[in-house]
Amino acid sequence: MNKLQRLRALDTEAQLVTNIGAVLGWDQETYMPPAAIDGRAEQLAFIESLAHDKQTNPEIGDLLLELGSTAQNPLGDPSLPALDRSYLRVMRRAFDQATKIPSAFVADMAKAISLSQAAWVKARSDNKFKDFQPHLERMLEFNKRIAAFLDPAKRPYDVLLDRFEEGGTEAQVASVFTPLRNNLVKLLDTIRARPQVDDSCLRRFCPEADQADASAYLMRILSYGSDSGRLDKTAHPFTTSLGPNDVRITTHYHEDFFPSAAFSTIHETGHALYELGIDPSPEYKRTSLAQASSMAVHESQSRLWENMVGRSEGFWSNHLPEFRRMLGTALEGVNLDTYYRAINKVEPSFIRTEADEVTYSLHVILRFELEGSLMSGDLAVADLPGAWNDGMKRLLGVVPPSDAQGCLQDIHWSMGSFGYFPSYALGNLYGAQWWDAMKRAGLEPEQAVREDRLSDILAWLRSNVHKPGSMYKPDELVRMVSGKALDASYFMAYLNAKYARVYGF
Repeated sequence: MNKLQRLRALDTEAQLVTNIGAVLGWDQETYMPPAAIDGRAEQLAFIESLAHDKQTNPEIGDLLLELGSTAQNPLGDPSLPALDRSYLRVMRRAFDQATKIPSAFVADMAKAISLSQAAWVKARSDNKFKDFQPHLERMLEFNKRIAAFLDPAKRPYDVLLDRFEEGGTEAQVASVFTPLRNNLVKLLDTIRARPQVDDSCLRRFCPEADQADASAYLMRILSYGSDSGRLDKTAHPFTTSLGPNDVRITTHYHEDFFPSAAFSTIHETGHALYELGIDPSPEYKRTSLAQASSMAVHESQSRLWENMVGRSEGFWSNHLPEFRRMLGTALEGVNLDTYYRAINKVEPSFIRTEADEVTYSLHVILRFELEGSLMSGDLAVADLPGAWNDGMKRLLGVVPPSDAQGCLQDIHWSMGSFGYFPSYALGNLYGAQWWDAMKRAGLEPEQAVREDRLSDILAWLRSNVHKPGSMYKPDELVRMVSGKALDASYFMAYLNAKYARVYGF
């Protein structure tokens, strides 16, 4: 066994342990009985610690050095093939980060996260932020310590952002979000001046069982099959990878608003399709190279399928008849134009996951601002509810009636995921740029949707975005695929064209 083969073998062991932890986490969010939480927290802490030990095995560091990979030259020996050098870069980054974080800390945080998630679920249900506050304070402190472990010379939030979007900093994200925010507010003002769309047809009673059948139908037509995944019910929809051919998604059901389940299912299916499409080469199938380029690139897939495909008129011209049959009286008498306009209604709202395309990124920008303030110490956790409500009023003109619909609505902070939220809005920008790149490559995606050739879009994404995995950094990937750096103008052009038609301006 040569050095690269040995490195891949050690990496695969670490990935296997991570997959086992993912099974435990998936079970906790889907089927685990509530009384099992303390035992599950201990199990997850053990698995997280074991995975960390695997990732920090000194032999990995020795092999990286022997292959020429250092912090200054992560790509290693120039004589190696490009694929191998990309792998060394990914492993060097992962090893350097993992070895800076003590195993005992990893175990403590894993146990705290398990308890924090359970506390969040209850606090959200009871609308009691103070019950969750000590857990959130602990998550914040854990993240500050992670930043200090990884790079004490950098601003803590910059370190955390880089973990999800390699190269990302607070200033860099702000430089993209500021013009995006300004353009979104301008578009929102234009829409507000037009007669509002009637979406009452979406708020008829629809049994959960019918919605579950419809969700399964949406998965099938998007080429996400039960042979490599499954759909379950949770409080907050998510996607998790339990192995190379086992990617599972969840959704939630609201019997008074069926689109919530439908579009959550499409969104999570987009994530699953990406995970299942990553395939840099057979020898790297079970390694760290077979992971997403970044979380924003990951979000580009969920947002593209949910909105650019799933909320298009062409998509529903093909699938509304079957959807109407499956949902029965919930869609009785609703024609295509009425339905299309209803699912694209723009209206500032409280819940990010239910937000329309125009206001969605404003929700994300708010969370980005709050995270930065929490990490810098300018905002205390106890003051988060008030700061949240002030931000909602400033950006969207609405104030949540409760913390359950405000600062308690998202699961991410209960999981200790600080720095992730910007990925959602950046994902919108990547998705629009992939869409434009398809056109310039000769594939007209709107036409493909109208002609029900969704497989053509998936094939293009598989070849250009999914397959490389983390072989390229996100800024490298977007330049390779589109020929340009990430640019919000593609997303704004898409929104302006679409909503000019929906609202007639």
